[in-house]
Amino acid sequence: MGLQITHYSLSLIAIISFLILGICYIWIYRKGYQDLVGIVVLVLSIIWIISFMMEQSSASYQMKIFWNNIQYTGSIFLPVSVFLLASQYVGFKKLLRLKYALSLSILPIIVLFLIFTNGLHHLAWVSAKLVMFDSFSIIVKEYNIAYFAFNAYSNILMSSGIVLVLFRIIRSYIKPTGENRWKNYLLIPYLSIPWIIILIKTLGFNPFPALEEMPVIIAVSTIAVIATLNRTRVREIMPMAFETVFESMSDGLVLLDKKEKVLKINPASQKIFNVSVNKMDGKPISELMEKVNYGVNADIFFKDGEIVLGSNGKQFCYNAKLSEVKSDRGKPLGKVVILRDITEMKKAEEDIKFLSFHDRLTGLHNRAYFDNELERLDTQRQLPLSLIVGDVNGLKLINDSFGHIHGDILLKKIADILRLCFRGDDIISRWGGDEFSIILPRTSYLEAVKIMDRVYESCKERSTNIMPLSMSMGAATKEDSSKTLKQLSKEAEDNMYQHKMTKNQSVRSSIINSLVIALQEKDYETEEHTKRMAEYATQFGLLLNLPDSKIVELKLLATLHDIGKIAIPDHIMQKPGSLTKKEWDTMKKHSEIGYRIALSSTELGVIAKDILHHHEKWDGTGYPYGLVRDKIPLFSRVISVIDAYDAMTHDRPYRKAFSIETVMDEFKKCRGSQFDPKLLDVFIDQVLMAKNKK
Repeated sequence: MGLQITHYSLSLIAIISFLILGICYIWIYRKGYQDLVGIVVLVLSIIWIISFMMEQSSASYQMKIFWNNIQYTGSIFLPVSVFLLASQYVGFKKLLRLKYALSLSILPIIVLFLIFTNGLHHLAWVSAKLVMFDSFSIIVKEYNIAYFAFNAYSNILMSSGIVLVLFRIIRSYIKPTGENRWKNYLLIPYLSIPWIIILIKTLGFNPFPALEEMPVIIAVSTIAVIATLNRTRVREIMPMAFETVFESMSDGLVLLDKKEKVLKINPASQKIFNVSVNKMDGKPISELMEKVNYGVNADIFFKDGEIVLGSNGKQFCYNAKLSEVKSDRGKPLGKVVILRDITEMKKAEEDIKFLSFHDRLTGLHNRAYFDNELERLDTQRQLPLSLIVGDVNGLKLINDSFGHIHGDILLKKIADILRLCFRGDDIISRWGGDEFSIILPRTSYLEAVKIMDRVYESCKERSTNIMPLSMSMGAATKEDSSKTLKQLSKEAEDNMYQHKMTKNQSVRSSIINSLVIALQEKDYETEEHTKRMAEYATQFGLLLNLPDSKIVELKLLATLHDIGKIAIPDHIMQKPGSLTKKEWDTMKKHSEIGYRIALSSTELGVIAKDILHHHEKWDGTGYPYGLVRDKIPLFSRVISVIDAYDAMTHDRPYRKAFSIETVMDEFKKCRGSQFDPKLLDVFIDQVLMAKNKK
């Protein structure tokens, strides 16, 4: 079957695409049966247009005849469909019932049958001929009685539709129903234009013989009519919309008459006032206000602003908005009070205000508030004005060792101590990180020092072995106007740093001691194990002719080489059986964690690398970096030997201690693989031999 593109092909394809989109639009936004009838109209129009386009494009005469006949499938039923669509919009909805629709379709069905069987009787047309145009040819027929009968029937249907529309318009004037008459006016051209075209063609006049304009006009106008008539005017929707909004609105709505009596309250207002609708109809607004039982005057309702209402011991904040209801002529009819619950919003505002001048973690004032208050209090009246600055000792080490959660707990405990020790008029603030600043109006230097002593004493009392509480503090006092705030702050900071330097050694020792205790509580290793490791390290250091300072470092490493285990979860540390691969991977991270902890302390920094590499093996199969031989730090190699010996010769949760013979066999197996052979020989020949002699 050969097809050719005509001048009209692309235009017709575009129209078909537009009509398909129209069908989709009507289906999505359908509101009733009239929309389904509209879809039928569009489908019939598409069939007509496609058949006409295929007739133009077909090369053979037989195919042109075929597609010409198919056109009637669409065109025959269009007048009935248009008539039914119009009848739905003017209120004659019964015509869409099956029996009426079939009655109206009897003649079109008969005519369609006669068209497809025309070769037997020639009642539809007498003859057909091929008429050539610029780029295509179409079939032109000499019609017979059946076709003229159908045209007459179509004219009757269209004119009947126009009569129904006019009848509806006249009736709307005689008996007004509030409906929109413009909808009916729109249907007159919708029916008239197709009727006029049918009438003109019936009379034998066809201004566009190369085109079938009828399906295009009907389809496009159908989409326009449905899209326009399905829109609901504001006046029609307002009563329903008002009722819907009134009932579903989350804000409280109180509708009052001119005498300020309650006409209606919505469900939200019923909850606010704890009352039902029926009990308040026609009652004064003052009775509604009594329901909140807080002695609130009803006059607060009649001005915009914030009001506080409440019941059962709870108070809620509302934004009240009053609007007058007037008629079209401006006559007052009543009032509407809108109550919007802004309790949460007010609470959020208070939280924002609080956080803008307070530290979220400790609840103390923040630096911004401190700076403002220091400027405000810098007056002659507040002299002597004292300033104390303090620094929490060991916070970074606590964070690195136990995690930031423990660090936060430490800061909160320090904040509680400061609240306890300072006076009500003193301004305590967290200046940042581990720093605190306190302003003491009308306070001498000696009084400030006494308060600092109270802080030191309270820190000692509240300290634990795992979490020592300690602060370094410094004070300065402005006795007269000659000293600036900048000088005051610098003097206080200098005094604080001086105190920090003098107490530094004892503070570090306290923190290190707490780390050891925490490790002993977390791990199966005991205090005895720690002592034994320190003893072995001392003996080893002496045999290696290390200077005293290095022996001290080796003893410190023996005590804290596993400090990173503090951060390993308890279920892994205390598991009695073998670890899974995932658990073992977690466990192996303890050397890197311990390295970071050691770096955070000046005293431990010297053994940080030894902690990192104490699980490396002589043959390079250890972790974390797989170092080999002499690339492993000396102290790490020493700890590897003495830690293995102590582990094998003492009970563990998952096994008993090994005999000395078994230990020696294990050492021989791992000599040159896990352990440095020279160091192992020194340990066996001199440390163990000396022990056995004893």
